[in-house]
Amino acid sequence: MLTGPELEALRDRLPGDPDLTRLLATLQRRAGPGLVALPPIPRVKALLSRDGGVCPNDGATLRFDPWSAERHACPRCGGVFSGEPHHRHWARAQHLWLAERAAELALIAAVTGQGPPARRAIELLGAYEELYFTAPNQDNVLGPSHLFFSTYLESLWITSYLAAATILREAGQLPDQHAQAISHVAEAAANLIGEFNEGLSNRQTWHSAALAAIAVWFDDTELMGTAVESRTGLVGHLADGFGSDGLWWEGENYHLFALRGLMVGLHWARAMGFDLLEDPEARRHFRAVLLAPARSALPDFTYPARRDSRYGVSLAQPASLELWEIGRAWLGGDPELDAWLAALYALPAGSSATEPYDAWLHDAGVPVPERPTRGDLSWWALTAIQPAPPTAAPWTPQSVLLADQGLAVLRLGGLYASLECGPKIGGHGHPDRLHLTVHAGGWHWLPDPGTGSYVQPSLAWYRSALAHNAPTLDGVNAADADAWCAAFDLAPGWAWTRARAGGLTRTIIAGPSHLLDLVELDSADPHELLLPCHPHGEWTIESAGNWEPGELAHPFVTEVERNVPAGSGPLTLTVRRPGRVETLR
Repeated sequence: MLTGPELEALRDRLPGDPDLTRLLATLQRRAGPGLVALPPIPRVKALLSRDGGVCPNDGATLRFDPWSAERHACPRCGGVFSGEPHHRHWARAQHLWLAERAAELALIAAVTGQGPPARRAIELLGAYEELYFTAPNQDNVLGPSHLFFSTYLESLWITSYLAAATILREAGQLPDQHAQAISHVAEAAANLIGEFNEGLSNRQTWHSAALAAIAVWFDDTELMGTAVESRTGLVGHLADGFGSDGLWWEGENYHLFALRGLMVGLHWARAMGFDLLEDPEARRHFRAVLLAPARSALPDFTYPARRDSRYGVSLAQPASLELWEIGRAWLGGDPELDAWLAALYALPAGSSATEPYDAWLHDAGVPVPERPTRGDLSWWALTAIQPAPPTAAPWTPQSVLLADQGLAVLRLGGLYASLECGPKIGGHGHPDRLHLTVHAGGWHWLPDPGTGSYVQPSLAWYRSALAHNAPTLDGVNAADADAWCAAFDLAPGWAWTRARAGGLTRTIIAGPSHLLDLVELDSADPHELLLPCHPHGEWTIESAGNWEPGELAHPFVTEVERNVPAGSGPLTLTVRRPGRVETLR
């Protein structure tokens, strides 16, 4: 990933850059335990199962501890569990974590000239010279893999594995016999990854990045050309995977994953002279891609739990901060990115709780800072970030229509309201067309529940129309039609948008003191129109009518009641949270 001259330039920069000096110290602290003792190396292939890595008592994900191969603790109930399913679930993260540590140790050795980090990095690389081939290419879920159950994880792993090997080689610290064995692994990985093309997919960005890394290792210009310029290579994903509004077609969660894969691939490509950002149009689009999650972010600096996204995930985690820091450096600075980063770094302590993430395991097994800084990023950031600006303008997000994504965001003061008006998508899409999200006064009044687990039965709830604040017509979300934005306009103190799907229309008007939501049906025939509403907090419904038993066929719904109106009085929904009561009519 880094050439010899780039390593030399980094060594020269370090003494005069306090952020880089602090980050190097962080890397050395993280690497310390691994220099004292060799971390446990899984001798098994990772396995995806319903029970592995999940607490049998409360369903929580067991904590990943890279130093505990057999005992896995539940962060919720405190129980400790063992057994093959848990061990093989742990092996997934451990293989990835070890490759990260190898790259981290290699970079420390390259910039400091210290021998112990280089020797430990070589030892970790050497552990896979035989293990990689003894792990069977079977029991897979998404494509072939030796160490994992899906090819994209193989791609994640090989980018870190070859980063370690390449840095050591460029620094003159990799013995020839290890280089030959690494070539054997890289060649086998290239064959696996190259034969499993996933088209326009967040995972394919990582496959392209992996092929770019392998191309650098072998100095293979033809392979690099394929990884960069093919329809499903880096250029294709930058051009078509991220819309003209910059947002990845599968939503914010997969945006960040695809963006990381794209940027890792771009960095490898730069090492062989393929610099995509030299093209002005690609550079403009890349900037939009970097800023898209900021433009749709909720006021609490989490991303909306749209499509297959988890709920309440902070955008101030180091894994995300690093992308904006490196992207800013590649762009040569950017005032909007500067303001966004400054706002994230200024969040109160505890606002950026780290989520388990295959592409970022650097904090596993070490204390995590409550408020991350530029000195808490990864070895990759050390290779790329530039000095921060002395001051940055306040972060002032605006109302925006992300037209390709089909997301209209209205912002007025502390009010955030968004309307989903995009097309149906498969895979990671949800039946959420015409869904309304409302965040105001520091409270998430109408959230999207997001997606919890892909291997638990509750996934059927997350992916049901009834789980969203979106209309159903005869039991089907948005009349089973694509939604499109018919109107979007702003005026001082006002914002409004309208979306249509089939015969349904939903209009959202935000004013100085209220938010109006109007749902209309254009049809001459009778239909059942339902408008699910999921307020966050303790809530009650008051009505002048009576409540009677009702029917609503849904596997996750019980104790259904229907209101029989009395007169023309409205339904009143009262939502209570600490220190505040809101009434919706």
